[in-house]
Amino acid sequence: MIKQISKLSLSFCLIFSFVLPQESIFWEVSDPIVNSEFIEAYINQLIKSDNYEDNTIQASNSIIVQVDLVQDEIELKKLKAKNYQMGEYQSFMMSQVELMDTSFTNMIVSREYKWKDVSSRDLSELEMFSTVDNIFQERSFKDARDAFWWSNAQLDVSSSLQAFIRQKSSSLAFRLESGFSDLGLYRHLSQNLILGLTNDIASAYLIVPPVTVDRINKAIGHPLEGNFGFGFKFDTHTLGGQVNYMDVDMQEIDVRDTYSYKHMVVPASSGLLYWSNTFLVKRKVFSDYGASIEERKTSKGKAQKTLAKVRDWKTKSGASYNAKFITVKEGVVTLLVMKDLKAHKLAEKGRNWATKSGSIVKATLDQQGSTEIIILRKKDKKPMRIKLSELSEEDILFLDRLQWDGEKTKTISIDQLSDPDQKLVQTANSEIRVRKGKGREIKVKEPWASMRIKGGLSFIQFIHGNINRYDTSVSEDDKFEITDRINGSEAIGFFVKVEGVTDDKKSKAFLQVNASSSGFSALGLGLEHNIYKTFNLGVDCSLYPKGSQIEFVESRTNENKKWIWYPGGDGGSLIIAPYVSVFF
Repeated sequence: MIKQISKLSLSFCLIFSFVLPQESIFWEVSDPIVNSEFIEAYINQLIKSDNYEDNTIQASNSIIVQVDLVQDEIELKKLKAKNYQMGEYQSFMMSQVELMDTSFTNMIVSREYKWKDVSSRDLSELEMFSTVDNIFQERSFKDARDAFWWSNAQLDVSSSLQAFIRQKSSSLAFRLESGFSDLGLYRHLSQNLILGLTNDIASAYLIVPPVTVDRINKAIGHPLEGNFGFGFKFDTHTLGGQVNYMDVDMQEIDVRDTYSYKHMVVPASSGLLYWSNTFLVKRKVFSDYGASIEERKTSKGKAQKTLAKVRDWKTKSGASYNAKFITVKEGVVTLLVMKDLKAHKLAEKGRNWATKSGSIVKATLDQQGSTEIIILRKKDKKPMRIKLSELSEEDILFLDRLQWDGEKTKTISIDQLSDPDQKLVQTANSEIRVRKGKGREIKVKEPWASMRIKGGLSFIQFIHGNINRYDTSVSEDDKFEITDRINGSEAIGFFVKVEGVTDDKKSKAFLQVNASSSGFSALGLGLEHNIYKTFNLGVDCSLYPKGSQIEFVESRTNENKKWIWYPGGDGGSLIIAPYVSVFF
């Protein structure tokens, strides 16, 4: 039945291709056996052609197929490997696929197995193929998009006036944000709130003005006012943008809640359209072979530092020497023996001497010969002669500590040293050979993060106005008058943003530049990192440089009277704002 359906569908596409010169069809291989057999054959081909080094496709991935129907022929055009666990897509090297046994490609094209239609996201990934050679390898935009578009958690709340509440059963979320960050109007400059609903592509929202802009960050020169409005924004793998509109009637605004009723600046309407692409960022890490080499180097370094110090050396017979390592040659260790002050003090002060027969006497050492010693009994200073052969083993070892005093060298066979000391000498003097060849690379590149680059044009219609207080006792008589507005080419600017998120989703960062023909410019930088389970710590930096300004006509009755708006003050300003976010 499956074979008949597949043949009928392909036959229909062939017939349809007479109407259209070329048609493409797409599907995903759902049969795990077919996926694994084809990918294993593909990997074997890469190994055979010595192209396996940069391969990240695994046998557990699913294959997405694109075939082109040209007249009466079926051509295998593109293949993608879909990693459900990582949400990534990897490209098959079609030049290598063409070298595979035709039985595998015929099996894929035949569609005589379990398959399913591709999703819109799968289709967009296939459409990302091009003949353009990028410095970075292209990658799925999902991780980078999710990190900045909304949240991977069901509930994500931040002290930066940002919150997302997502449903488990659908791709719908509630969003709360402050300001228009993509336009360079960050939350300290524009305190308007955004309340809306979002899915993984689009977001519709209401714009709610702040209760008051009387209380602002000290680094802000002159904040933006706002009013009720609405907006819409979208974000796909290549195109994104937003449109915002505010009601500039301003009848709802209380003069007491404004920063300056004489100079009110409002972003009445704004928009953004950008192109984006996402790339894979790799980092170098130690391979298994490299890690073993590095571990051996570290151990050797530590051992050499230990040998450079004066330490206690012990032999298997129990002897101990306070000495410094000099060298090892042909299995013989040379030590510079230091005076054992502790042993000498004990010999002068007196200690218990014992013989093999079991007799014990407390005495001080008077003389030490090659065959006997003379000790002075502690209680009456009577000299006593004892042969070395009659002393206990402990006393022999004690005498050995006295024999090598001063700066004298002692040579010991390395085999006579204790096992830890042998290992220390061998490690410190070992030769580490780094071999070259395939599979013996010290460091290898592995996927680490996704980097998304956005670039496009922005439009911000700033208006300047004031409230004429005809009767200060009656607030209803306060009228908002627009004195000037930024239109046309002056309202157009450019927008560039680089976003990055690590594959473990624990860290993310962005860098953004906004500049407009009107004279407004802003630079944004942000970093956020997971510090403990469901807690993230981040910091936002907003820079309104010196020279970021817009000149407005101050009065409708006198066009020559000008007023300059400085978002960051005359000298510019840098705002560093740390925040904490919690997600569940």
